[in-house]
Amino acid sequence: MIEVIYEDSVFKPLHPIEGVDRNEKTWIILCPRKKEGLDGLIGTLTPEEAEKMQNTIDREFTEIEGE
Repeated sequence: MIEVIYEDSVFKPLHPIEGVDRNEKTWIILCPRKKEGLDGLIGTLTPEEAEKMQNTIDREFTEIEGE
């Protein structure tokens, strides 16, 4: 899964894509991201986003338990 932005009628990757040569044709599957609460995020987060969210949750709950 790669993260892209749709701009000027073109899907543009946000990071370099390994294993695909320039001008090479390939297939993609689109899965639009919906921002509708936590259930809307299931399966849409990048590993980095999921880790950041988990770290935030862990930090917030640690602060609550430590009060």
